[in-house]
Amino acid sequence: MFTIGKNGASLTASLPIKVAPEVNASGLPVPAGSLGNSAEIPVFDAMKFDSSGKAGFNAGGIDSEAIALDARRKALWVTDEYGPFLLRIDPASGVIQARYAPGSGLPAILSRRRANRGMEGMALDSASDKIHAFLQSPLSDGKAPYAVTGKNEQVERFARFIRWLEFDSASGATTRMFAYPLDAKDYADGRTGNAKLGDMVALGNGKFIVIEQGAGPGGKVFNKLMLVQIGTASNILAQAYKPDSSDLEKSSMSGDAVNGASWASVVPLKKTLLLDLNAIGWLADKAEGLALVDGNTLAISNDNDVGMATRITGPDGKTVADADVTKCHVNAAGVLITNSAPGCVEGNTIRVGRGADKERPSLLWLIKFDKALSSY
Repeated sequence: MFTIGKNGASLTASLPIKVAPEVNASGLPVPAGSLGNSAEIPVFDAMKFDSSGKAGFNAGGIDSEAIALDARRKALWVTDEYGPFLLRIDPASGVIQARYAPGSGLPAILSRRRANRGMEGMALDSASDKIHAFLQSPLSDGKAPYAVTGKNEQVERFARFIRWLEFDSASGATTRMFAYPLDAKDYADGRTGNAKLGDMVALGNGKFIVIEQGAGPGGKVFNKLMLVQIGTASNILAQAYKPDSSDLEKSSMSGDAVNGASWASVVPLKKTLLLDLNAIGWLADKAEGLALVDGNTLAISNDNDVGMATRITGPDGKTVADADVTKCHVNAAGVLITNSAPGCVEGNTIRVGRGADKERPSLLWLIKFDKALSSY
């Protein structure tokens, strides 16, 4: 819990999440072969693997992202990136009371979430008593023809929407699923996979505010607050949309129906720009936390990656410009394997070091609007 005063924000209380009364939950990834593992292998800062093969995983691991208070049921709801999971937590003890997963309360298709881009944002709409949550980015599930390039392209890079679900906290089941639309022209190289949704808040009557951020044209990162309305949006959980497959994502790329799933027949969620955060001075790359302070005021926080950054350096010790560590591979000894991506050359090294000065602070902004947010 944070208290806001004249001297800024102060941490006044905390509650460890527990898998059992005497056992704290772990932030380590779940073991290989289990639901929620995406073939990630934990390594040390010099890309050396854990030789024991055990210390880097935990069966109860969670990467917690969003939180909502359910006063009616005296519970806390928390989302996770690994499973992705939706957790119901006792606010008095911190013990996890229920853990909903793809195929068990959540749509099975969510298990195909992109690595490290699970269920990021979540809010409880007290008016409808429903939880709303979304994946951070489009699904990762093979390739499909893409109308723009005329080639087979990866779904995670070019699908035109992100999956958003409505969850009934009383029954523990997903009731509807919607499509949050993405426009290729808003993202670098037309890749909607550059999109990342942060958090959301519910305004009631099927209206929400969402953080949308990512690399825009030219590679410059943007952070925007979008006003989102369910309205007449299609329920893509319906069988007509093949809810257990990525056929709808593939249809959104090609423009043609795929195995009967047609993006042309989908009414996506309606979104409009509410506020460009960068235009009012926001500098951090990742705006990820969002909360309602009162009817006119939002609180926004960032993910500062604990003030660290992963870099590729040459034999001279200097950082390799334009290198992208996510496109590099290393062998069992932690040595870079040469490929065509910038900086991915044997002889260079990958290390974790100090992040950019603008990224290191933990930010908490309060933004007061000139009228009630529910009136927008």
